[in-house]
Formats: sequence, C-alpha cells, structure tokens
Amino acid sequence: MEFRVAALADTHDLSHAVNGWEQIYRQITPGRFECTLFQANGPDFQFFREVTNRRVVQAGVSPDGLWSLAVPLNAPMQGTFQGQLVDGYAIMSLGEHEEFRLYTPESMHYVGVSLPTGTMEELVGLTVGDDAVRQLRHNVLPIAGERGADLRARLAFFLDAAERNPAGFADPTGTVRFQDEVVSLLLGLLDCAAGGTRDLTHSTYSDIVRRCERLVQEHADRPLTVLDLCTHLRCSRRTLQTSFQRVANVTPVEYLRSIRLNAVRQLLRSTNAGELLIGDAAAHWGFTHLSYFAREYRDLFGELPSQTQRKS
Repeated sequence: MEFRVAALADTHDLSHAVNGWEQIYRQITPGRFECTLFQANGPDFQFFREVTNRRVVQAGVSPDGLWSLAVPLNAPMQGTFQGQLVDGYAIMSLGEHEEFRLYTPESMHYVGVSLPTGTMEELVGLTVGDDAVRQLRHNVLPIAGERGADLRARLAFFLDAAERNPAGFADPTGTVRFQDEVVSLLLGLLDCAAGGTRDLTHSTYSDIVRRCERLVQEHADRPLTVLDLCTHLRCSRRTLQTSFQRVANVTPVEYLRSIRLNAVRQLLRSTNAGELLIGDAAAHWGFTHLSYFAREYRDLFGELPSQTQRKS
C-alpha cells in the first residue's frame, strides 16, 4: 500500500493530486489557498484525508468500479453535495463513475474511502443492514448523536497518529490495521446515519464474545481484525463493541489481543528455549513484528518475553 502526505498551495495541483479521481477544484473565496492531503492507496482500497482553508467547488466523476464514502471530521459542514444541503455532519456517498459536485465551506476537513462496489455493499449489508445499502444511493445521510461524535473523534485521533508515524506502514500488519480501522469506523458512522438500533440481551452479547474467541483460536496464524469479526458474525461494529464492553469491560481489540498474548505466554511457559524460540511462538499466534509484540507482551504481563520463566 502506498502512503503519501502532501502540502499544496493551488487548487489546480489538488485537482490532479488525489489518486483515481477525475475532478476539478475551483477556489471561490479570496486569500492564499492551502491544503494538506494524506493518501493511502492499495489494489482494492483508496483513502484520502483533505484539509482546505478556502471555499471551493469540487466537480468531477468518481472512480470506476468503486463506491465512495466521505465524512467531515473536526467541524460541522455547511455546504451542498449533489444538490442537497449538508448542514452539520453527514455521510456523503457516491456510486461508481457517478458525476458529482461539492460546494465546501470556507474551511473543510474531511476523509473519504473507496472500495470495490461489491465489497462495499456486502460490508454495509452485513454490518449495518440491507436498508443501509439502499440508503447509500441517497448521497447524503445526516449523522447525529453522541455516538457519531465519539466515532468521528476516534477516527481523527487514529489518523493523526498514523500521519505522525508513516514508518508504521512499512509492516504489512500495520497497513491491514489501518485499512480495517478506517473502514470499520466509517461503517460505524454509517450505522449512526442509518439510524440502526439493536437492544440485545446479555446472553446474546456473551455468545458474540464466545464466538469471537473461537474464531481467534481457529485463525491463530493471523490476527483477525474488527472488520473480519463483523463479517464472520454478520453484526455491526457497534454490536461487537457493546458485546465486549458489557461482558468484559474492554474493547474487542484489547480483549482479542490479550487472548493471543496469553496463548503465546502459555507456549513459552510449557516449553524450553531449545524446543521453541520466542519468535516462533509469537509467529504461531500471528505476531510478525517482534518489537511490537514484545512491547504489547510487556504492557500486559509486566515483563518481556525473554524474562518469562520457561520449562526446565
């Protein structure tokens, strides 16, 4: 996956800077134009984060074969998208090769993701619901409520951290984690916009956690992402998050990581150094980046893997 960060001072340059998009930006309020553009592009994933400081008109055609979602992040938007008023926060949706026109506010900070149309429809259908797939064609889906604000804040925090540490994307695990986190947070925002509500029993939440544990055991060689779990279990990110909070009072990521770390520790405690190297034990449970693994192991157990007592 390719990651790029660019600072641009002209709308003409910005028009050609976003990979995969046929579009033109026109500045319509006076003053020096400034833009920061952060992009991540893979074979079936396109992401951009765009911050501009002047009112612009953005027009063009969305990428072939991809469905695109975008959302303003740090400030409510007052603008027009596809002829519809956007007043506040909203998911903006475009089908493949769809003509579009966006009139932005004076200051605009938003993110967008494009996935293959079939993948997008499948993920939305599985994690949000079939009604949400139909609603995607409405172009503008308002987001309201505290949960939407929390998801936007988490997305902004995650992207800030990713932009400060581009070296983290050198590891394939890091690129998978980036793609999963961005997509699943956007799906969570879409769930808010679609108005989905599910009131499940505690036994159902417990069953979801139990099934997640089983999936982790069955896929020991690679860490499952939150999006993987939602797809396997046909549930939304919100349902998954609520299940782990209600049952174990931790996030899904924290809980499932602890399962894998405990499994590595059990391997180390039940073998000696001659039988099994630390790196091999970690790799068996999907930890391919040893320094990252050692840090997480120490955070959980209070000691490095090399300090764990082995079988004599």
